[in-house]
Amino acid sequence: MPPPPDLSSYILPIDTAKEIFNTEILPAEFTSLQPSPLTDSQPPLAVLIVGQTGAGKTRHAPPILSALTSVRRAPPAHFIADTYKTYHPSYQKLASGPSPAHASPATGPDARRWLLMAAHHAASLRLDVLLESACRHPDDFAQLAAAFHAAAYRVEVVVLAVPRALSRLGILTRFYERLPEAGSRGLPVRLTPTKVHDDSYEGLLQAAQWIDRNGEKVGQVLVVRRGNLVAFSDERAGDGEVLGGLVAEAITRERERPLTEVEARIARDDLSRLEAVDADKAAEVRDMIDSLLPSAPEGVEYPPLRPLEFPPDSTNRQAMLMLGTSAPNL
Repeated sequence: MPPPPDLSSYILPIDTAKEIFNTEILPAEFTSLQPSPLTDSQPPLAVLIVGQTGAGKTRHAPPILSALTSVRRAPPAHFIADTYKTYHPSYQKLASGPSPAHASPATGPDARRWLLMAAHHAASLRLDVLLESACRHPDDFAQLAAAFHAAAYRVEVVVLAVPRALSRLGILTRFYERLPEAGSRGLPVRLTPTKVHDDSYEGLLQAAQWIDRNGEKVGQVLVVRRGNLVAFSDERAGDGEVLGGLVAEAITRERERPLTEVEARIARDDLSRLEAVDADKAAEVRDMIDSLLPSAPEGVEYPPLRPLEFPPDSTNRQAMLMLGTSAPNL
């Protein structure tokens, strides 16, 4: 296999990147958002939804966004990491040209830079933030979480613990069925390369390991399966406390857990439809799906799965995304 092409020439000069951010991204992303009053004693909130490509972030985000808007002082800034590529002056030409697969890697470095700029700008306005990221570059997640923490934000993280087989199947299903998540916010409908999926699958675990090492920077973390089912929850108890350091372990466990009956039924249905349009692609994931069909190994116990809840109506703290409703200095 030949080496990947050198696309570094597409990286914009810093002055050009800043100009695009100021003249295009700020008006598009921030015009409707109002700064929080400096007299507001409630700390701003950053909710980060992270999961590998195909895990289902687009489906998980709406209920969280709705709840966040309901219980907080104003609608949040909503950032989707991948969509910043569309602001690159070469993106559309590359995406519609003879080598569309180059569009994402060529524009990715500037998109990542713009996302970090957007996060810092939101923090300067004390805006609440909802951010979706695939964690293909786990250092970016670490930078973002640390930046929000340094700006006196409460940081809450929702990690999607989705088995490799389901996210691979999700990528194929959304592409062939032209589902909305195949082309968020102006991105063309595209088939995510397997390497990109695998990079983000590994990157997510590295992001979880960062949380485990930096438990003082995250106020709460939930590990969630498809269908918004909470498998693991941890929250800092107060100032000076840290998380328990068990996030990576929980993700690994859930990725190996047999599918629930609902997950298995949906996977079989998706596989059947995929076989009708691309039998070869369906065969690639069928064996992986079969290995996860419901039949827990003897002697192995898994924690209960609880439906995700939100304040103020939640009755189960272990399944509740707090949305900043706990002690204000956490």
